[in-house]
Amino acid sequence: MTGYYLAAVTVAALIVVVIWRRAWRKREDSLEINEAWLENFSPHSYLPMLRLANSGDSGYLKTQRGPEAAARYRRLQRRMLREYLRGLSRDFHRLHIIAAESSGRVRIDGENSSLALIEEKLEFIFSVWSIELRLLLDKLSPCTINPQPLLTNVDELTAKAREITRRRLEFRLS
Repeated sequence: MTGYYLAAVTVAALIVVVIWRRAWRKREDSLEINEAWLENFSPHSYLPMLRLANSGDSGYLKTQRGPEAAARYRRLQRRMLREYLRGLSRDFHRLHIIAAESSGRVRIDGENSSLALIEEKLEFIFSVWSIELRLLLDKLSPCTINPQPLLTNVDELTAKAREITRRRLEFRLS
């Protein structure tokens, strides 16, 4: 009996992964990815996510205006946090493509660089899923949402993509 549940969960997880990958492929086609975008990109534009994840504002609003106003404000916070999360995912994907293409051309660390990029991408995807699940659960009962690991991950990948791109340009010039 437990085997059936395990098989069902495995199949459901595979379906989710397939749907997720198709969504990424569709986004990849419409993304403008170039070195100019990388130079203009700033991970600091996503810092408001930290404030939106904080449920303390709605607690204060509840004491001042009542539970209805606090519930409306929290819904607005969750909606805005989802928008930031979509943008962060899109930009992470761009950074990952730049880093993967550049490291493939330059061959900085060989296999280690490729494995590190795959690990970073998987870690990011699971972190996004965790936050999305917490946003869903937050509708039922307030729970802690911490986007800081995502922001750190994007910040590190930005630095890595810029370094790899810089090395690639140096390689071209020499």
